[in-house]
Order: sequence, then C-alpha cells, then structure tokens
Amino acid sequence: MWPLTRKKKPETETRAAFPTVTAEYLTNRRDTLKGTGGASLSATVGGAAMMWSRAFSMLDPAPDAGPLTADVLAAIGLDLALRGEAVFHIRVRANALELHRAAFWDEVGKGRYHLHLARPHETETVRAIEGEVLRLTINSDASQPWRGRSPFLMMGGSPALMASIETAIADAMEWTGKGLLPFPDTVPEEQQSAALRGLKGGGTLAAIKSRADFATNVGQSSRQEFHRTELGPDLRRADLNPAVDALHYRVLAASGVPPALVTGNGNAGAMREAYRLFVLQTVEPLARQLLPEFAKVGVSKLSSASMLSADVAGRARAVGTLVGAGVPLERAMRLAGWEDDT
Repeated sequence: MWPLTRKKKPETETRAAFPTVTAEYLTNRRDTLKGTGGASLSATVGGAAMMWSRAFSMLDPAPDAGPLTADVLAAIGLDLALRGEAVFHIRVRANALELHRAAFWDEVGKGRYHLHLARPHETETVRAIEGEVLRLTINSDASQPWRGRSPFLMMGGSPALMASIETAIADAMEWTGKGLLPFPDTVPEEQQSAALRGLKGGGTLAAIKSRADFATNVGQSSRQEFHRTELGPDLRRADLNPAVDALHYRVLAASGVPPALVTGNGNAGAMREAYRLFVLQTVEPLARQLLPEFAKVGVSKLSSASMLSADVAGRARAVGTLVGAGVPLERAMRLAGWEDDT
C-alpha cells in the first residue's frame, strides 16, 4: 500500500508543572487530614471534641439502651462536634439492633441514601431507605435543614487561626538550633576547618566564608569578630501567648465547653460549677434535640443522671443548702438525686 507510513511511537505525556502540581496536592492532602467537616484541628479543637465524645458516652438511654452502647454514643458525640451530623446504618442481627457507623453518605432524595461504611482495605456501599438510617444533625441552617453544621464551622476563622499558629510554631521548630557561622577572609583555612569539626555536628551549622556573604547575611562588618547567628525565628517578638490564650478560650466557649472546666488554675469549685453548666447547657439540650431520631431504635429518653451523680461533693452541698432553707431531709435528698441510694 502506498504511501508507506511508519508506525507512530506512543506519545509521552509531558507535565511541565509536575513539581507544582505535586506540591499543591500534598498541601491539600495535608489540609484534608488536619480537618474533618470544616473543623481545623488543633489541641483546643481536639480537646473540645473529646469533651463532647466522653460526655455523650456517659448518657443513660431509656427505657432500654439497645444499640446505643457507650462506644456508639461516644462516636455520635465526636461526629457531631467535628461534622455537625452523624449517620449510622440500622441492622438487625439475632433479633437485636446494631448500628454501623457511616464514613460518608449521599442523600439521593425521597428518603433514599447511599451509605459508605469503612472496612479494612475496602469500603462497603449500602443502599438504604430513611427508616434504616439513623441521621443525627445539629445547628442546621434554614436554607439546608437536612444538613448539620459543626460548632467549629460557625466560629469564623478562630479554629483555623489556632491551627495556623500551631502549624507555624511546629514548622519553626525545625530550624531551632541551626545557625550560620560567618568566617572573615582573614581567618586561616586551618582554623576554619578546626572550628567546623567542632561545631558542625549533626548538620546544624552552615559556614559563610566570603566577605560579601558575611555582610549580606549577618549585617555586620567583616572586621568584627565572627559569631554564630541563629536561623530560627524569634518567637519572642511575635508575642503569641496572649493571642493563643484568647483564641483558646473563645473556641472552648463557642463549642459549649466552659473554659473554667479546663483551666490550669486548679480551682476545684469553679471546675465543678463549669461541669454542671456543661451538662445542663450543652449536653442535655443536644440530647433532647436528637430524641426524635433515637426513637427509631426504641430510645425515648437520654438522662444525664450518671454524669451529675459523680459530683458527690456538689450534691452534699445542695442537700445542706436545702435542709438549711427548711426543706425536709428526705425531700432534699430526693431533689439532689439520692433517693435510690442505700
């Protein structure tokens, strides 16, 4: 056949911006791992989320806990704190209900869901209808009432700023202890080598020997005696402590955790009052909001009696105050939650 044509070689894909694309991918991947559902993770955010998780695990479902075991309640509290919503697949096994936590889900409309359950080395995808799904949401917006919002998502830039400060300090620690040692031209080569052998251990020292580099990097005349210049940033000038403390308290208060509950002052009385405030103003209102959905698994009440009963000293003071005000002892003990104690 004419004309004869040679077989074309496969074209090689060329990516001119490959290093940039890789850097952007790694940055986005790191940001994804640092946060879930819009919550930028930091020590403060993590502490508040764990307070929610442990508080929910202390709730007492009634009349029967059923599948709402302590570990499931803890997972619900953690998901609500970080995502604002929690989804579980309701299954029946051996005449008992089970809840399987969904990692991701798609609501396709008309009460139908695609649930993605994380498994080792795989993801199980389940199609379910509304009656088979436990969908818990908080802080819903009027424009999207079917979706929940994390309390950290409603704080503006405070959680992100807190995470950025921690990241900046962590990145700065990489340069701690590393410095420049400028050498004027007048120092003999033998003395330079001897100094480097004694100071270059661990790769924490870089030597600048030219006069121009000396003046540029250090800002001193080459006639002065050379000395080590640290490469790490001067965090004292940034004065981050006041800003970090203010952000810490703001994030805790906005997430419903009284700052006095995690104070380092060691004021036990203030911490007990903060604990009661956390239970009465954060945990119980959230539990009441979720009760209509918990009816799917036979739970009609979530009690905080176990949480409050741990405060023996507070209840004792409450009984003493009531008795001092003229309330009979039996009624005072009943009001303080000691009617069932023997």
